Amino acid sequence: MDKFKPAMFMMSGLIVIGAHYALTDPNGFQYFLHAQSETKEELFGLIAFMAFMWMVVELLNERNVFTALNGYLMRKGLGARGMFWATGALSALLSPFLNNITTAMIFGKTVKSISVHQRYTHVALCNIVVASNSGVWFLGTSTSLMVVLAGKISIAGLLLLIPSALIGWLLFAATLHLFYLRKLDGETLIHRADQSETALKPGGAGLAIVGLVSIVGAVLCNILLKVSIEFAIGIALGMVALYAWLLMHRGIELPWQDQLQKVEWNALLFFIGIITSVSALNHVGWLTYISQLFEVMNPTAVNVVLGVASGVMDNVPVEAAALMSNPQLGLDQWALNALMVGIGGSLTVVGSAAGVMAMSLDKSYSFGVHLKFLPAILVNFFGSLGIWYLQFQYFGLY
Repeated sequence: MDKFKPAMFMMSGLIVIGAHYALTDPNGFQYFLHAQSETKEELFGLIAFMAFMWMVVELLNERNVFTALNGYLMRKGLGARGMFWATGALSALLSPFLNNITTAMIFGKTVKSISVHQRYTHVALCNIVVASNSGVWFLGTSTSLMVVLAGKISIAGLLLLIPSALIGWLLFAATLHLFYLRKLDGETLIHRADQSETALKPGGAGLAIVGLVSIVGAVLCNILLKVSIEFAIGIALGMVALYAWLLMHRGIELPWQDQLQKVEWNALLFFIGIITSVSALNHVGWLTYISQLFEVMNPTAVNVVLGVASGVMDNVPVEAAALMSNPQLGLDQWALNALMVGIGGSLTVVGSAAGVMAMSLDKSYSFGVHLKFLPAILVNFFGSLGIWYLQFQYFGLY
């Protein structure tokens, strides 16, 4: 079952609350309407940003930009180890801008096209999942985006997580290489895939440059001019769409409107259902328990617990609950919250969109297979936590 279906059904909690006010306290409707208004405002920013970014990515994908990147990697003649590190590093560096599910799909397909050994496929896919979730230092995970849109931390604040996220992934990848990949030495792990369809389509390079410039411009507009990120990325989409129109005006066939319709509405509907249902729980008081946790326990410990919970429950509802409980935290703790909930989704394969994408690409990559790599994944989790502690608590660099 697509997870958006139960998520949308969970919105029926609003009916329960409405019935309660109708039967017991008609004056309470004003508070109910105010809560719904706030939820709609939050949802607009989140859904608009994700939809706009997806459209930009689909336009680039139509011009074979990502396929050409994969082809370049394979033409370099990298071996199994080289492809392990290349796909992981590119996932870690691109996921902050493309989002984790897109990078998991792009490089997961690369691994599937070259691997001839199931164990190698599993190791490489695990690497891609964790690397994709390390995009927490920008807007690569939905949880980072939610924290920014809620006004708890700025994009500039997220950028402070670069050392924690990237060093944490490097420690994980080195552990995975040392204790899992090295055991496969001497076996045939990959073959050279067909390169006939990996060339850029006409206009692809220019579209990639315009896409990069527009996204960087959107970020600068947000940081320097305080333009809301969802509006800024909408302007970026407009720039890319205008360049696509220019290509068509020059006689280059580009069905750009078809690409704009390829947004993953299942994912967006899931976010709408989850955030609305969590908002309903917040309205009746359940989320006050989370804010009380931050009062009675060390905030660092609570954020670590939330990170672990995100691996079990999916990181979106965990982050939504944390934000709506509205604990009074400083920049350092909100940065830790974004980090822990973001990378915590890697603890189980169902904890993040990247993990779900890995399972869809390789049916043999299951919950149990992912847990076999848990020791290495814990190195990522606690390694990133350690770097955060050194940077924010020990040296005070923020």
